[in-house]
This record gives sequence, structure tokens and C-alpha cells, in this order.
Amino acid sequence: MPPARRRFSAACTPGPTLIAASEPVPNIRLIYSSTAAGGMTYGTLVEIMDHAQTRNVERDITGILCYGSGEFLQALEGDRRAVNTLYHAIVRDPRHLACQLISVEEIEARAFPEWTMKVVNWEDGDTARRRAVLQADTGSDVFAPHAMTAAQSTAFLLHLAELERELAGD
Repeated sequence: MPPARRRFSAACTPGPTLIAASEPVPNIRLIYSSTAAGGMTYGTLVEIMDHAQTRNVERDITGILCYGSGEFLQALEGDRRAVNTLYHAIVRDPRHLACQLISVEEIEARAFPEWTMKVVNWEDGDTARRRAVLQADTGSDVFAPHAMTAAQSTAFLLHLAELERELAGD
């Protein structure tokens, strides 16, 4: 005998709330990881990020990118459509391999409002303090974004941003 069919009344199952074209689209934070294609140097990364910063001003996108050992961990914040468009371009970019979407969430306020794109080279600068932040948020002192959970990557990037602001104030 076939399984019983479940019936749902329209009154019991509300559909999605659609955003009218005239309403503002919510801001989101999108976090992803990827592996750099061969030949990526920090100098190349800085050139790419200089171009990205200019484009992000136009798109009203802010964020932070952490690069080390050939891996990226990036948070993008802004209008949902703009962030999604940028993320899909990154996925198609041959310089990024194995893109993994880690988290997407609506946000009330941006965590990185002053940076159109803050670049943190994991192997440069105050590595001991950065590793302490990584250890506290992920339980590891090895920068491995592909292994981070959504909660770990979010906490790490938020705390790393605090450290970067502190280092910039020194």
C-alpha cells in the first residue's frame, strides 16, 4: 500500500515573504574559503585587492580577507544582491579553487564598515598574536579555513578584525 499523502492547508504553511522591488534589500555577511591557484603570491594578491577595493566602494561592499598557506578566508558584507553577485564572480575566477560557502547571514550592522577590503597576510606581521586568536576561536594554531565551522570562522574573523584595529592603532 502506498504511503499516506500529507495534506497541508495554505493557512498552515505560509509562503516566503517576498521583498518588493521598492523595499531595501537586507545586508548580509557571507563567509567563504578557497584555495589559491598555483602562482599566487602576496604581491599578486595585493594588486588584485587594490582593484577589488575600488570596485567594492562602487558596490558598497565591505569585508576582510585572510590569506595564508595558499588558502583564503573571506567575509563580504553589504547588500544581498551585490554580495551574491561578487561571490559568484569569485567562484568563477580561475585564481580560486575549491570555493566553499561557509556561512551567510542577515546582519543589522556591519562588522568591517571601515574596510572596503582589509587584507591580512597570515604569514606577515604579528603572527604570534594572530595565532593566539586562531587557537582561541578554532582550537588549532594552523590556519586551515576549509576545516572551520561557520561559528569558528565568524568568531575568528571578528576577533582578528579587533586585533588588526588594535595593531593599526599602535
